[in-house]
Amino acid sequence: MKELIKSKGIKQKWLALKLGVSEVTVSNWVKEKSIPSKKHLLKMSKLLDIPTKELTN
Repeated sequence: MKELIKSKGIKQKWLALKLGVSEVTVSNWVKEKSIPSKKHLLKMSKLLDIPTKELTN
């Protein structure tokens, strides 16, 4: 997920704001310390305009 966010030019802070979660939550997802819920995966795929599969690989 880290490379994907970086390649899209997205900041973790922006993504957290759009998803309604804390920056720490997004940071934990990026660092693979936790996994986003299905709801958040779907929102991220729409925001980033990518298939959900790309977020789960």
